[in-house]
Amino acid sequence: MTSPKKKRSRLRGCLTTPLLLLLVYYGGYFLLRGPRPASPQLIAHRGGRATTPESTLKAFRNAIALGADWLEFDVQMTADGALVVIHDETVDRTTDGTGKVAEMSLDQIRALDAGEGERVPTFAEVIELAKQAGVGILPEAKSPELYPGMPEKMVRLVEEMGYLDRTVFQSFVPAALDEMRAANPNVRGCPLFGLWQFDLSDPPAEYVCPMAEMVLLYPWMIRGAHARGQQVYVWFGAIEHPLTMRLMLAFGADGLMVDDPAALGQVLGR
Repeated sequence: MTSPKKKRSRLRGCLTTPLLLLLVYYGGYFLLRGPRPASPQLIAHRGGRATTPESTLKAFRNAIALGADWLEFDVQMTADGALVVIHDETVDRTTDGTGKVAEMSLDQIRALDAGEGERVPTFAEVIELAKQAGVGILPEAKSPELYPGMPEKMVRLVEEMGYLDRTVFQSFVPAALDEMRAANPNVRGCPLFGLWQFDLSDPPAEYVCPMAEMVLLYPWMIRGAHARGQQVYVWFGAIEHPLTMRLMLAFGADGLMVDDPAALGQVLGR
């Protein structure tokens, strides 16, 4: 019969080995990481939905007041071809209405309450707000397969409003970013990477936007991106917290897309 003392010793051994491996893994990364970015960017995800109705002008104004460097949001297209800022393919979750964005007119969507009396903004309204505040924008071409021609239309609007130099376009769909670059070779793109995506080299781009949970598992993707001259803007799935924000910054992320800009502002000491 194994004594309690031996059982405790075996348990310590079982715990010590993986802890040592983790120490070597992450310690090795920090030794080889290289210099951290001097000014990590505060990016308000959907305007900062932790405290304000997401993707509304109220949310974006609040993010600007909190010192956001960038506004991140999703763009979709109405049945009559208007570009609107909303995350879901339907209005059900974020407004008091129901229906698919692609099947509704701009007037129908604008008549809905998006929270606290706010309306679903147009892409042009958000560009104008960002332009007045002098902050960058990270618009995502959302579900481009549902909206033929939308990526090019997004580029044309940003061009018309003279804000291409402060815009970085995002998409999970490489073809959408290709369409944008075909519309204007000066477009800057940031392909989005989700679950179990660790290779940020394809498609080639000036920026890359990996998921924080994957960076936590494999921080070397940040070092690889920096070696290719790319900036890394990390987005969070389910682990957004001041501790994980600090970890992403320690790993060398150039910017963080967060639902709580105030919390990140505190982490950054702003």
